[in-house]
Amino acid sequence: MSQPAAQKQPSWWQRIFTTAPRGQYAVDEKQQVVKENEYIIMRWNLLFLIFDFIIIPLPLWIDIFCPIFAAIYGLFVGWLGAFLLTVCAVRSLQANFLMKRVVDDTWEDKIPRNTEEERRLADNVQHLVMMCGYKEPMEVICQSIDSLAAQSVAHRLIVVIGLEEGTPDVAEKAARLKERYARSFKRFHVTKHPKQWAGGREIRGKCSNANYTMRAAVTRLEEYGDLDLSCTTATSCDTDSIFAPRYFENLGYQFLTSPKAKEVVWQAPLYYNHFLNERPFYVRAIGIMRAAYMLGFLIPFNINTMSIFSFSLDLCIKGEFFHAHYQMDDIIYTLTCMQALQKRVEILMIPMPVISGPTSGTSQWEEFSEWFRQSERWTIGACEVFHYFVVKRRRYNCSAAMSYGTWFVIYYGFILCSLTLTGLAGFINYALIGAKRDTIDRMGQSTGQLPLDDAANYGVMIAGFSSLAWTYLVFLIFFYLDREGCKLIYHLKMKPQGAEDSTFCQNLKDWILMWPSLVMYSMVSYWAILKVAWYGKKVCGHDPSSKEGLKGAQQISEDSADASTAVGNVSEASRA
Repeated sequence: MSQPAAQKQPSWWQRIFTTAPRGQYAVDEKQQVVKENEYIIMRWNLLFLIFDFIIIPLPLWIDIFCPIFAAIYGLFVGWLGAFLLTVCAVRSLQANFLMKRVVDDTWEDKIPRNTEEERRLADNVQHLVMMCGYKEPMEVICQSIDSLAAQSVAHRLIVVIGLEEGTPDVAEKAARLKERYARSFKRFHVTKHPKQWAGGREIRGKCSNANYTMRAAVTRLEEYGDLDLSCTTATSCDTDSIFAPRYFENLGYQFLTSPKAKEVVWQAPLYYNHFLNERPFYVRAIGIMRAAYMLGFLIPFNINTMSIFSFSLDLCIKGEFFHAHYQMDDIIYTLTCMQALQKRVEILMIPMPVISGPTSGTSQWEEFSEWFRQSERWTIGACEVFHYFVVKRRRYNCSAAMSYGTWFVIYYGFILCSLTLTGLAGFINYALIGAKRDTIDRMGQSTGQLPLDDAANYGVMIAGFSSLAWTYLVFLIFFYLDREGCKLIYHLKMKPQGAEDSTFCQNLKDWILMWPSLVMYSMVSYWAILKVAWYGKKVCGHDPSSKEGLKGAQQISEDSADASTAVGNVSEASRA
């Protein structure tokens, strides 16, 4: 009697990548629909050209036709910008004071356990953490995962690392990660995102990778019998994310105590102090600005999440995960949640600092090239999402669409692109006022619009420069917030003491160059609006930011890496 054929064992490759979307979560029919008019000429993001061609250059020529309007317009824009930055500073200070007040609090013991249902939720709350990567150095990835292993509730974490199929040495990286972190969490998985898994319209980058990875993670939870939406959160993060030790403890507390837990998104304040003191002035200035804008604009006015954010897994499934046809996973996720809920999504703050890597390079040219490339991508992504928002406007209620659209345009169109460039145009006009005087006089005689006398022009100039001076006072608050953020980071041992400190001379230099740095950033945004208006969808892609500059300043030895695997060990029964 012949022996039965031995069952074929899965290959080494298959054993590494055991997590993939299956069943209902492997179906992404909506995103696989082919649209004939994908590259249409008329797109709603063309409205942003109003900033490029009207709002920004208006101070350069409007005084020829109406000097009084030119003076009022210049002062209005300058002081409106100063007012908005002041609001941002006040909001940021409030958030900073809150973090300082609760930084040492514990949250696990504050979760209510009065009823049997509350005790069940408190005992079974779990956090799905999705980290998407591509070509990042292993040192940077491991430093981020180490911060997860050091969490006070690491035993509640289900960590899924989503690598791209085209990642160099992807199988070797996955094997190293699984060997190192297999016992550090409740479960640990590595996925491999195939190219264009969601169809031919899929854009390579974090959004499509997150869509695949999150679907794969939910599939695995369902197979394990752990898919309990009443007590499961999800977090999207990058490979250069360093979490405060009690981030997920606080997230669990907020998730189980908030009456709207399945209708909100959580965002922690992001600090870009990942060797930020070693970056060029324009990188450091934009990093400090982005941290302040997160605290002062994005969170309190519910504009959108950024890079590292958390949400209920239930809301993620209702919103049909991530939209693989767009590059900005954080902004587009806010809009998909709005569609699922039919209203604006409230963004709640996790009062814990999180470190995110700034743009970086290994040389001065790479520093500038990476800064320019990522700044351009952010603006193109915002314009692309604006078109999506308007097209889907009927899926939100009217008040939600109006309020969100207003704040979106104010933030991305006026604050990030137009504010400093309009001011610069006004200052250039002050310098040209003498050369334009004859033309203004001739136009005034024909139109009856009298030009301003010298005293009025001088007063307008003083008022304009006063708004700039006020803006520089607000910049001082931004630098103060950066220093206070570093203190919190040191206190929580997220970085060695003094690792992110800057000298007085460096701070003075970067403070003086803050406004020129914002002008540079706005010029990139100006160019990006023109680029996406001309080329459309063809330039919408997520080129991952380089992380090579983040590993050179601090190498992680294999010994310390191996030692960190002991953090958060759990029993054999709960292994991945």
